[in-house]
Amino acid sequence: HEYPRMRRALSAAAAAGGRQVQPLVISNVYISDHSATILQHLSTKVNKDTCLVSTFSDKEYNRSSICLSGPPLAVTMSVLSVVQAALELVDYSKHKGNHPAIGAVDHVNVHPLIPPKDLGVARKTARIIGAQMSEKLDIPVYLYGAAHSEGRTLAKGRRDLGYFKSHKEKVLKEAKTLEPKPDMGPHTLDPTKGVAMVGACAHVINYNIPTDAKTTSEAKPIAEKIRASKGGLPGVQTMVLQNENGVEIACNLLEIDSAGPEEVHATVAAACKKASIGIREPYIIGMVPSKILEKTRTTLSLQDQGEEGNGGAWNIGNSAADAGNQAAAPEDEKKRQPTLRPETKSD
Repeated sequence: HEYPRMRRALSAAAAAGGRQVQPLVISNVYISDHSATILQHLSTKVNKDTCLVSTFSDKEYNRSSICLSGPPLAVTMSVLSVVQAALELVDYSKHKGNHPAIGAVDHVNVHPLIPPKDLGVARKTARIIGAQMSEKLDIPVYLYGAAHSEGRTLAKGRRDLGYFKSHKEKVLKEAKTLEPKPDMGPHTLDPTKGVAMVGACAHVINYNIPTDAKTTSEAKPIAEKIRASKGGLPGVQTMVLQNENGVEIACNLLEIDSAGPEEVHATVAAACKKASIGIREPYIIGMVPSKILEKTRTTLSLQDQGEEGNGGAWNIGNSAADAGNQAAAPEDEKKRQPTLRPETKSD
């Protein structure tokens, strides 16, 4: 009975302001477990009207992600099926890893694909996903970006919840009343589930630079040099993490027109050279939007109408609710790409 309501809401968002474009969105679901078996099982929960774009996992981080794309309703249903299955398999209270985490499924984002810069449908999709996660799965949900009434940033929401110290200390792993209170869902914490950040925003590039630093402390000044909040490059967020590659400077690039992978790499390379720290081949997690769009159209047999629309995007019938159907064969669980040219983007 939820499907008609969600369809109406998403259709209204698509039609807002007389919009004629039939939209496509991208969603990334982040799971606090690296198991190949679990990731493969979660991939089977993607319905046939959603494109399974890529998957990623890291053993040391003990973290995986699934990238999905397609019509908003189909993607919404696939995300909810993946999240529900993940909650049945992942116990956040037992989670250990070198990457911060605040829940079994601690982050779901939605980006616009078609139209590429229109956040209206992405916002509505994210809010519906958040509402269903909170109402049906009892997950406390904190909204961010365009999905939040005041545009709270992901970094601010995470900081308030202790995310950035969660890989070093026990955070949100004991039952308690949550503070700050979630935007949706229960105010008391189930430590097996944790909490989730759900939001809508423009494309974010996840760009990581492995270094030869011996410790995270050694690389921290370099990460701070490019961090926007420290007066570095615009739209750049950074963390220093240790995984199987050694010490990495992990970056979120929020304003790639101002500071893309090449600008970030050049600045880090210069700083590392000055500090006598070697760097290795950087990588981007996932696929660039142009490739996501190409794969989405091929997988879902959608007609190419350029960036202004897609004729088959909303012809998803009733099968969007069929969460047991496979969308596409998953790619390698850990696919890394080299530095991309400035005109390209990543999920």
